[in-house]
Amino acid sequence: MKKTIILLCVVSLSKLLTAQVSSSYISTDRLFLEAKTMFLDKNYAGCMNKLSEYKLLKVNPGYLQEMDYLYAACAYNQGRKDAALLLKEYLENYPDNIHKDESYLMIGSVHFSQKDYEKALFWMKQADMDRLSVSDQEDLAYRMAYSNMEVSKNDEARRLFSLLKDNSSKYKDAANYYLGYLDYKEKEYQSALAAFEKLKNNPEFKESALYYLTQIHFIQGRNTQAINEGEALLKAYPNSQNNAEVYRILGNAYYLENNRPKTVEYLNKYVKTGKDLQRNDLYILGLCYYEAGNYTDAITYLSQSITQNDEIGQNSYLYLGQAYLKTNDKKNAIMAFEAASRHNYDKQVKEAATYNYAMLVHENSVSAFGESVTILENFLNEFPDSRYADKVNDCLVDVYLTTKNYDAALASIDKISRPGTKILEAKQKIYYHLGTVAYANNNFNEAIDYFTKSLNTGNYAIKEKADSRYWRADSYYRSGKYTLAITDYKSYIQDGVAGDSHLLTLADYNLGYCYFKMKDYSSALNNFSSYIKKERDFSLSSLADAYNRQGDCYFNARRFKDAETSYADAVRIQPSTGDYAMFQSGFVMGLQKNYKGKIEQMDKLIAKYPESSYITDAIYEKGRSYVLLENSSAAIKTYEELITKYPQSDNARKAGIQIGLLYFNDNKLQQAADAYKSVISKYPGSEEARVAMQDLKSVYLEMDDINGYAQYVKKLGGEAKFEPSEQDSLTYLAAEKQFMKGDIQQAQNSLKNYLQSFPQGAFRTKAHYYLASTYNDRKDYVNAKKEYQTVLDAGDNEFTEPSLLAFSEILYNNKDYAGALQAYQRLSAKTDKKDHKETALLGITRCALKLNKPADVINASTTLLKDPGLSPEINAEATYSRAKAYLSLKEGTKAVADLKNVAKDTRTTFGAEGKYLLAQYYYDNKQPDKAETEVMDYIKQGTPHAYWMARSFILLSDISIDKGDKFQAQQYLESLQHNYKETNDDIESMIHERLAKLQK
Repeated sequence: MKKTIILLCVVSLSKLLTAQVSSSYISTDRLFLEAKTMFLDKNYAGCMNKLSEYKLLKVNPGYLQEMDYLYAACAYNQGRKDAALLLKEYLENYPDNIHKDESYLMIGSVHFSQKDYEKALFWMKQADMDRLSVSDQEDLAYRMAYSNMEVSKNDEARRLFSLLKDNSSKYKDAANYYLGYLDYKEKEYQSALAAFEKLKNNPEFKESALYYLTQIHFIQGRNTQAINEGEALLKAYPNSQNNAEVYRILGNAYYLENNRPKTVEYLNKYVKTGKDLQRNDLYILGLCYYEAGNYTDAITYLSQSITQNDEIGQNSYLYLGQAYLKTNDKKNAIMAFEAASRHNYDKQVKEAATYNYAMLVHENSVSAFGESVTILENFLNEFPDSRYADKVNDCLVDVYLTTKNYDAALASIDKISRPGTKILEAKQKIYYHLGTVAYANNNFNEAIDYFTKSLNTGNYAIKEKADSRYWRADSYYRSGKYTLAITDYKSYIQDGVAGDSHLLTLADYNLGYCYFKMKDYSSALNNFSSYIKKERDFSLSSLADAYNRQGDCYFNARRFKDAETSYADAVRIQPSTGDYAMFQSGFVMGLQKNYKGKIEQMDKLIAKYPESSYITDAIYEKGRSYVLLENSSAAIKTYEELITKYPQSDNARKAGIQIGLLYFNDNKLQQAADAYKSVISKYPGSEEARVAMQDLKSVYLEMDDINGYAQYVKKLGGEAKFEPSEQDSLTYLAAEKQFMKGDIQQAQNSLKNYLQSFPQGAFRTKAHYYLASTYNDRKDYVNAKKEYQTVLDAGDNEFTEPSLLAFSEILYNNKDYAGALQAYQRLSAKTDKKDHKETALLGITRCALKLNKPADVINASTTLLKDPGLSPEINAEATYSRAKAYLSLKEGTKAVADLKNVAKDTRTTFGAEGKYLLAQYYYDNKQPDKAETEVMDYIKQGTPHAYWMARSFILLSDISIDKGDKFQAQQYLESLQHNYKETNDDIESMIHERLAKLQK
């Protein structure tokens, strides 16, 4: 506890008397003199009233400075919120005045009372202590000392407190107390002990002194003294706010003195306070109850001490397991021993816990989830010389590995000292399958590790070893490690046909992408061309994509004719995804000055792919072609079509500028002016609006209508500032420089300074966006959200789209699904970038699923699934989400189709749940045989997602109950009950509910 003493005293007014006016003004300035008198009498309200009356008269100029000071000082002494502001204004208006030291003290005191100690120090440091009265000097020294202590400037705090201790009767005791407190904080316990001993009979500090004395004695191992001081503190202050901590210290001290009854007494009192309960104390209390044979209370408190993985947690789990065994609760005993066995803090505790765990699992039947073999052999691996080793080996004879739990199987294999060929072959396959599970769930680093282990095991499972290299290469690629991926793909190709033949073909395709990502277009071209020649199965999506990338490589090499041919082949192979190829083909025509051909190609794209992500690019490029053909009217018409149909796109803003420029070049000045004004109106705050404003000025100059331009600018007012002052520009550029350098803290300071200095500055939107980015990088999502919102409120600009991307993610992660849904929908409507559109649609799908808006889920996921190039993981999520939406709308046929699709791969979370949902759907719709078939197939396939397998076992029990086979139903439930390890879900309650019904 830290005792805070804050005395905001009235600042000395001795200097007021030095500013008297001559007697010739007394009669005319009576009100002012009365105000001063009231101020000296501390009648601050009366003083302010007199000053207000005086201001209504003709004020004597000689009194203005003194009036402002009196007014500000009255505000301070009345505790008004604007006191600091008034004092700062006074100092700013009268930099050379006789009251500045008192003013600095008062401003600092305001911040001190607000606990803003940095600001308090800033202002108080400016006061010249020698110019203050003795009382004010003491107040200043105390507040500076306390403020320095609060901002961890302990040396300066000590210096000032020491001065007060030696020279101030007013603050002497407080200074002694805080010097002792600083010693305590810095673990200078002997000095602190001496200080608190002196104060323990001081009524003002007795409670705190006794409290710290109790703590220090306990910390230094003087348990008897700690008990004496603690008991004295409780007796003197039975209702102290510190009693919870005192109870805790006394409980621990009595425990160390082997006084168990007193330990229980005080720790129980501590627990009842409910204040910041510490795990170590709960562990001690539980242990005392265990030693006394009170196992119920022991379980209660030991359970509360296992919230962290450490030595206390491990010991708590071991005693919990023993307590559960004493109460014949074997299920919980298993879980407790298992938890203790996972940690290495105490080797003996781990050995005892692991043995008890292994024996209990073995005695209570083999787990349906394959845990018993793993447990028993893990024990032997870790404790080969244990006194329990022979008994564990005997148990292993009774257990056989029959599950697809690869982790358990690996543990079994690793236990064998001289494994044979078949065992090593199985081990190599297991590593491979573990890698594919990790890969399917996007855990690429884990996948790489498993595939590497498969490769390093030897030459036993030849096909799996070869395919491990391919999938490790693919994992490297997905992780952005292209050089490592290239090495593995090349090795896979060189090894020949040992692996999957189609993967051998795809390796060239993936190699091409590695080089493409590294901008080595020559090598990429060779591999994409090789893949195109080898592709036999005509995987249309991959083949069409390979032609597109081949075209891109030709494009980068400026082999435009070859690029056109490749893009045309991509369209021919897969017309449904030919929009990119068609756009690129048209763009290449333009580079070859075939502008009419380019226009025709863009028209084909627009007609054939009206929902393409390249549609706005196509219309814009079509307009550019008309410009180059000097057909202004057609260009303007095209740009106007773009703005009308896609007003939120980035290209629409650029099109508006082009229309203005075309009209200007055709000497249609009024139309040019209208076009530029339209851009300014529709896209305020954007870079295009700024360009439009500059060009508009040129138009008005050409029209010889400077007055008209001035009136237009005046009409805009402060809403849009496009011509920055030199200070505006320099201030912003300095801030932007810090941002580009990556100096986040300095960038934040500079950007905030710019926005404070130029709230309507020309670069305010940029500044808000960059500021938002710095907050986002530092995970300060509250401020990032606020700044992104400001950018989004500024109208359509170049930062709208990236702001929507970040803003929607922040809202989603904060579980504001309604707000995130709106942001994703706005992003979807605005963006013409394929990856951003995918992000938006996936966000809409997720939010709508959370908000139970099935129609929105179906619309967004269906749009996503139209993309044949969608990644497998997003495809699975979109299919799963749509199936859930169909189920909520009772559209079973459509739901079943999606569930069957997603359930093909039960390695993923979506596939695992999808497989269960499919079986549950059949059951709910009176098709129990189909449901049972699905579950049995599920068990055969296996899954790493135990919850959905457990739900499937529950479903099996329901099917058995409906068929009248109650014995089988009970077996399913009891097997699940004994072996399913998760506790933070609804499986246990489902089991209990059904077992209860069976018992009735």
